[in-house]
Amino acid sequence: MRALSLVLLAALAFAACGSDDVENASDSSTTEAPAAVEVAEVPAEEVAEAPVEEAAGVAGEPVVSVRESGLTVTVQDLGDVVLHSLTATEPVFANSTHLVETENSLVVFDTQFLLPNAMDMRAYADEIGKPIDRVFITHEHPDHFLGSEAFADVPIFALADVAEKIIASGDAEIAEKQADFGAEAIAGTFVAPEVVEPGIVEIDGVTFDLAEVVGAEAESQLVVRLPDHGAVVVGDIVYNSVHMVLAGPFDTWTAALEVLASTSDEYPIVLAGHGLPAGPNVYDENIEYLAVAGELLGTVDNGADFKQGLVDAYPSYGMDAAIDLVLGFFFPPAE
Repeated sequence: MRALSLVLLAALAFAACGSDDVENASDSSTTEAPAAVEVAEVPAEEVAEAPVEEAAGVAGEPVVSVRESGLTVTVQDLGDVVLHSLTATEPVFANSTHLVETENSLVVFDTQFLLPNAMDMRAYADEIGKPIDRVFITHEHPDHFLGSEAFADVPIFALADVAEKIIASGDAEIAEKQADFGAEAIAGTFVAPEVVEPGIVEIDGVTFDLAEVVGAEAESQLVVRLPDHGAVVVGDIVYNSVHMVLAGPFDTWTAALEVLASTSDEYPIVLAGHGLPAGPNVYDENIEYLAVAGELLGTVDNGADFKQGLVDAYPSYGMDAAIDLVLGFFFPPAE
């Protein structure tokens, strides 16, 4: 399978998170995605270079490889559970999806954005040789649910609010994204998730603690902890070493990060929504990023200076087109 890239990264950033998801946005401004985007090849060596932090207590070091599709695979063997994280290249938004391998099954979190990546993720899961018990979608942004076509034969679950939004927007998202990126890049169908409630779920003898977090990058996000294994799936509440899509209120997003950080001793393995898996330090990094962005919004009066301020503050971060997504909302053009 050939590696994919979208030539206009800013357009992908806008499309992947949806046009109505910037809670800090001014209602007087909109940003339009381009009518078409060329799909091109990306060498495997251009994958995100953010380090995978080794968490205390992890059995063995993470093993990292790159598939022909360009997906970076990070495997963390915790003994009776193995974590598999698949991260897209930065030119296709560095979104991460995760598989929890138990003794007899797989549990999947999110399904990639581009159809070729979703199909390769499914191929990777099938190569493990265990049946997929279920898929959880962490939130309603299309870079997390549009790949569900590749998992249409297994149960797919989401929180009630998330499932409702996916069902309401799914057809429109497909039409818009296929127009932008082409039918080969975007799935033609999606799976309407079944509703799952927060609480404890036992799957193949492994405990999954499901919780809802509101007011972070998305209005509602599923956070799933593995209390017996020190890992937490955090969706897009956490970005690792890439610029953040500032699509939620900074104060409640920061509060959500602080709550997660308060339990980092128990959950040192952080499975982020964008970027490679991380360790507990990622929470402070995200909190600082939101603070820097907030300070810039109070001191600059144009999008170019805002973006440059974040790029200067985080010179090692990739995916700076994530910043472009919100410029039109923070700094609407004069009428």
